[in-house]
Amino acid sequence: MIHTRNRTRLLLMPLLALLLAPTFAQQPQGTITGGVAYEPPEWFKESFLEIAEDVEEAREAGKHVMLFFHLNGCPYCAKTAEYIDQEPIRSELQKHFDSIAINIKGDREIAMNEDTTTTERVLAKYLKVQYTPTILFLDHNNRTVLRLNGYRAPEVFRVALDYVRDKAYLKQPFSAYKRERLSGGGYRFIDNPLFEDIRDFSTLRGPVMLIFEDRDCVSCDTFHRKLISRPEISAQMKRYRMVRLDADSTQAITDFQGRKTSPAEWADRLKMSYRPGVVLFDQGKEVARVESLLYPFHFEHVLRYGLDGNHEKYPDWLALMDERTQKLLAEGKTVNIGKPEDW
Repeated sequence: MIHTRNRTRLLLMPLLALLLAPTFAQQPQGTITGGVAYEPPEWFKESFLEIAEDVEEAREAGKHVMLFFHLNGCPYCAKTAEYIDQEPIRSELQKHFDSIAINIKGDREIAMNEDTTTTERVLAKYLKVQYTPTILFLDHNNRTVLRLNGYRAPEVFRVALDYVRDKAYLKQPFSAYKRERLSGGGYRFIDNPLFEDIRDFSTLRGPVMLIFEDRDCVSCDTFHRKLISRPEISAQMKRYRMVRLDADSTQAITDFQGRKTSPAEWADRLKMSYRPGVVLFDQGKEVARVESLLYPFHFEHVLRYGLDGNHEKYPDWLALMDERTQKLLAEGKTVNIGKPEDW
């Protein structure tokens, strides 16, 4: 027989369990879309990640080494892996390069030389890999002769292979080499009402965005029509003083330090070989740059990183993005990191 007091207690227990349950269990959890499951091409070298030895083996075969820093689920890596596994790029890589995949979140031991042994993730952090894929081409002395930060269109990647294969890095920077081989003038500059005509930057102190373009820009049309035209992007851009510069121009301008220069000289000094190249400044100092075509979600967070002192609060824009992503998911929202239609 159950006494009335005990019966009441038993009836209340399920109700109390619901009332005392953690609040986060009652909140909806959002989802992430846009990630792509992929694997680097199977013909990549099965390396023991003794890079100095890989370089020596490549030298004996008359090849260069290509280090492919990637990330699981990375849509840019998947797009790159797709076209480098197709002809004629596949044959070119197999003939003239030893390609090695390095996971920037991986824990495999890797030695760049006899003095440097660490893990994949620590090496990626040391090399300041913020965009995947990041591709490093090494010469026969184990030195980086070309670095591509982020996704490149197939036609640009082919020029990069020619540049390294022919050792043109001994004669000229990649920006000049690429300009000679992609010069077609196919792109016509697209205006934007947010762009300002500023020639003296020495008086600017707040957030400033420089966009370097030229008439041979492969991705500029997509950049304007499918990226910065989006409301969430333009909302962040409006908080910057925005200037678009012709990277081939010799027009006289003054940089943040009061030095007389030109857009062409400035782009070279900043080593901006990609178009459209975006450099963010605050108080006259560079805080971030974009050297590849990004999906909206990533580009938005690079812009956020340059605002509200975020570049002082976070080690890089990825840390800011990770924190905000978790907040959006906790609010039950969908986070789209990149879909084909966004380009």
